[in-house]
Amino acid sequence: MSHPQIDNKTPYAFEAVYVADEEGYPLLVPIVKATYSIADNGLLTIAEEQVPVNLAGEYWGDPETTSYRYEPEGAFYKPATDIVLIGSAFAPVNHATEVTAAIRVGSLEKIVRVVGDRYWIKAMGSISITRTAEFESIPLIYERAFGGWDRTNLNPDLHLFEPRNTVGTGFIAANGIFQQAVPLPNIEDPRYPISGIHDTPPPAGFGFTSPNWLPRASFAGTYDEAWSKQRMPLLPKDFNRRFFKGASPGLVSPGFLAGNEPVLLINVTKNGRLSFNLPGVRPPECRVRLRGRKDLLLRTQLDTVIINSDEMNLFLIWRSHVVLRTGPHDVVDIVISSENISTKISG
Repeated sequence: MSHPQIDNKTPYAFEAVYVADEEGYPLLVPIVKATYSIADNGLLTIAEEQVPVNLAGEYWGDPETTSYRYEPEGAFYKPATDIVLIGSAFAPVNHATEVTAAIRVGSLEKIVRVVGDRYWIKAMGSISITRTAEFESIPLIYERAFGGWDRTNLNPDLHLFEPRNTVGTGFIAANGIFQQAVPLPNIEDPRYPISGIHDTPPPAGFGFTSPNWLPRASFAGTYDEAWSKQRMPLLPKDFNRRFFKGASPGLVSPGFLAGNEPVLLINVTKNGRLSFNLPGVRPPECRVRLRGRKDLLLRTQLDTVIINSDEMNLFLIWRSHVVLRTGPHDVVDIVISSENISTKISG
């Protein structure tokens, strides 16, 4: 049986994803992904090269030891809009040791404190923090936030980690052995600056969180013996779709963004301040022709906004889903369309 015909009338990338929901029902998940270039003055332009939907995701390095740069984009549903900033914090003046970096999208705002390199040291029996080093820029990644592992205990079974961020720095377990020059986090929540050796402030960041970090992992459900015997391979009964929210705490909107919200970035570009509005295009629609059923018109929701301020790109992801009777062969063709798309959008 032939594959469905795809007619993408938008300038954006499109992917038809076929997965199953919590109860094993087959789904068609249409995903539309737009790539915009951001000029220094905030002017948005539809990029000539549209980045494809990224089903595999991308890490900053080794998947075992680094965080997501881009998380996989194949979720069948997101209950609200994730807002993600990928970039670096830039010092506005020479010899700076600290800067405030911020993002505001519509009514959502998040601020972090970014400081130069510091270390825990022990001298004369007292543990203290070194002087803060100067910096020009620091990547805004979770490897630079509070977290990580403490593997100093001689018993490997007693090695501990920070469950909210396993790839970070500065975590020192109570049962660990002190080591000189342990790096402190460069990125902090300004409300919870680290000051003591066993402080456990919330990891701060703007990027994607990992599905195995708390609190996100708590929504994955219970994979116990009862699940193994009665439910596997379906998702657990207590699986919560909030698991699909991948943005940092404070950057998940209460609902879906309209797509025309004002954006303000502070100290995440060399110019210090960047503002623009999301492009305000109408969410794409997908007309799906199903074998033996009436045509369906699926209206997508804007559920992911990604701003890469290092590369000056904006990504918008819209998504919808529909339950199929048997699977992908139910789908005859899909037409994707959107109105009010212009090449340039003023900042």
